[in-house]
Amino acid sequence: MNPHVLRLPKNEILTAAEQFKTPFFLYSEAKIRENCRRYREAFREYFPDFQPFYAVKANPNPEILKIILEEGFYLDTSSPSEVFLAKKLNAHGMYTGNYTPPEELEYAKKQGLVLNLDDISMIPFLEKIGVPETLSFRINPGIGNGGMKSLVVAGPDAKFGMPFEKAAEAYSAAKKLGIQKFGIHMMTGSNILDASHFPKVVQKLFEVVAEIHSQTGIEIEFMNIGGGFGVPYAPEEKSLDMNAIAKEIHKVITDSCEKYSLKQPRLMAEPGRYITADAGWLISRILLRKESYKTFVGIDASSNDMPRPSIYGAYHHISVLNSTSSEEKVSVVGRICENNDQFAQDRILPISNIGDVVVIHNCGAHAYAMGHNYNGRMKHAEYLLQTDGKFRQIRRSETIEDLFATLNFE
Repeated sequence: MNPHVLRLPKNEILTAAEQFKTPFFLYSEAKIRENCRRYREAFREYFPDFQPFYAVKANPNPEILKIILEEGFYLDTSSPSEVFLAKKLNAHGMYTGNYTPPEELEYAKKQGLVLNLDDISMIPFLEKIGVPETLSFRINPGIGNGGMKSLVVAGPDAKFGMPFEKAAEAYSAAKKLGIQKFGIHMMTGSNILDASHFPKVVQKLFEVVAEIHSQTGIEIEFMNIGGGFGVPYAPEEKSLDMNAIAKEIHKVITDSCEKYSLKQPRLMAEPGRYITADAGWLISRILLRKESYKTFVGIDASSNDMPRPSIYGAYHHISVLNSTSSEEKVSVVGRICENNDQFAQDRILPISNIGDVVVIHNCGAHAYAMGHNYNGRMKHAEYLLQTDGKFRQIRRSETIEDLFATLNFE
């Protein structure tokens, strides 16, 4: 069993559940910092100037972002609101949108972020907003991977990135506009646990870099290999060996530079869930038990709090914090009027009672960020377990007034 999946600060969670109204999210500052350092140092062993970015979409809470920035990360942004956060936090970073209008690119450019264009068709926008000194393109290398079909974001069916066959043409057109410095980017999938995938796609991307240089003479100064670094959600899944991955990527890049007589570009990457997923938990309590055609355990959290299981059928480990050793088969469900509002179906868990604390693991990424207000349900508070052992509220719960604040009842 993978200890990274099963791990939770049980005593701290029980203390927090006594102090704060459930449901709520709890994040561990110590775990976030540990993940940042493990990732950063694995690559810097082989690439001393390696620059990690954090994918804001995974968890956009500013207090979480501050911790990650303190660990030497930049920010990967993909919407105007994420650009706004980067500006508020005085963060360096990159803007990677898709199907992006000129006004969004202009906003990101004004905040000093590196523009990473999704397609050759966006080049004319640069003439409208002002030609930046530095530019990157997101390349679809034609191959992808992911924890499930919907998480594969490269290849023939992906809406993201420019087909690699058009790369040289795009860079040539950008050079003619007056771009001085160039980078290249790819993102091939999400939550990938196959370690062999990463050096494979880096190899493919370097072939594109070589073709660009051959046809245009452009030297790529930085290479952002994207994110997709997976974390185990089920106890039987294995964690990635980041040191081994960095070593293999270093070999690919070193060999490719020698093969194509190219200068080694500065390596960048943009993990999201790898940094925060296992550093967060959704804390809830059991409201009631229903003995129907099966046993349903109803908790006070719902899919509006953490919709991954309802959207993807994604597995999240669940712990019931009581002292019993007896087990039963139950489905853990929320209160949304949709039958897919189920955190677990037919899961073997300790026999539970009303009021027991229920913890849903791996909720530090793509959980609160993907939450919604369907059924008029409000999103709940977020708390940080600091390294000094104290709790700090980093977002209050929404109120009904918040939900209707954009309406005019006059």
